[in-house]
Amino acid sequence: MENLKFVALVLLTVLVRNVHAQDNFLPSNILMMDEKFAHHVILVEKATHKLHIYENDNSNPRLVKTFSTATGKLKGDKFLSGDHKTPEGIYTINEFFSQSELLRRHGKAGEIYGSGAFPMDYPNFVDARAGKTGGGIWLHSTDDDKRIQKGLDSRGCVVVQNQDLKDISLFIELNHTPVIVVQDIFYLSKVTWERNRKDINIAVNRWTKAWQTKDFDTYISSYDPQNFWDNSKGSYNTYKTYKKAVFSRPDSPQIKFSNVSILANEQYAVVHLQQDYRSAVINDAGKKTLYLKKDSNYDWKITGELWSKTDAGSVAFAPSKRFFKE
Repeated sequence: MENLKFVALVLLTVLVRNVHAQDNFLPSNILMMDEKFAHHVILVEKATHKLHIYENDNSNPRLVKTFSTATGKLKGDKFLSGDHKTPEGIYTINEFFSQSELLRRHGKAGEIYGSGAFPMDYPNFVDARAGKTGGGIWLHSTDDDKRIQKGLDSRGCVVVQNQDLKDISLFIELNHTPVIVVQDIFYLSKVTWERNRKDINIAVNRWTKAWQTKDFDTYISSYDPQNFWDNSKGSYNTYKTYKKAVFSRPDSPQIKFSNVSILANEQYAVVHLQQDYRSAVINDAGKKTLYLKKDSNYDWKITGELWSKTDAGSVAFAPSKRFFKE
C-alpha cells in the first residue's frame, strides 16, 4: 500500500510539473495573437511531423489540438521548384479547393489530394527576395492515410489524414489564418517570450507613432537601409524620397491601428495589423503586413511591407464546418 501511495505521489508531481511547464513555456513562433488576423495559428514542425493548432487566449497562444502530418520527401528548406522540400516560413491560407474542384482541375490525378486542399502563399515576400522558386504548396489530405506514417512523403506540401483535414478546417478562415512551418519548435520561458514580444512591439509602436505624428526622421529610421525593398517603389533610397514627399504635404491624416499579431521564426518576424487611414485625399482601411529582421545591433527593422484592402470591422470568428458541409 505504501508503495502504491508513493507511485501515486510521483505521478501527481510529474503531472503538476507538466502543467506548470505548459503555463511557463511558450512557442517562440507565436508572440501575439488577435481576433482578426490570427485568431488561430497553425504551427507545423517538420522534425516531429506534427501540426499544432493554437487559439487566441487574450493575445497569447493556447494549444487546441495536435495532428500527425507528412511533409516533403527530402529534408531541408525549399529553395527550388520541384525540389520536393517543404518551405519553412510564415504563410497565410488564401484559398480552398474542394474534392470536386480538385477532380475537375486534375482529373483522376486529383484523387491524391483526398477530400480537399488549402493553398498557402508560398513564395511569400521573404522567399521571393531570397530568390526561392516554385509554388503549389498546400495543406491537403490524401487518398491513402498510410502516407502520413511515412513522415517524409510529399512533393513539398503539408499532408494530413482526411478526417484530420476536416477537423483542422474548423479553425481556418481564408486570408486570416497564418501557417508557420519550421524544422524545430523552440519553446521559451515566459519571461524570455514576453521580452521578445515586447522588443518587436516597441519597434512597431515607434513606427506607428512616428507616422501618426509625421515625425519623418523617426519613421524612416524604422526601416533597414541595406535590406528594405518595396514592391512598387523599389530600394530604400527611392522609398525614402517618396515618403519624404508624402510627409511634406500640409494635410494631417488620421491613422489608426488595431488587431496586431506578431509571428516569428529564426530568420524574420511578421506583424499583421489593421490600418485605417483618413485624409483629405485618401480614405481606406486595410491589412498592413510588416516583415522585420534584426540588424547588426539586434534592433528590429522593417525590410518589407504589404497592404491589402479589408473591411474595417472585425467579426468574431467561430469554428464551424464552413468548408466541409456534409
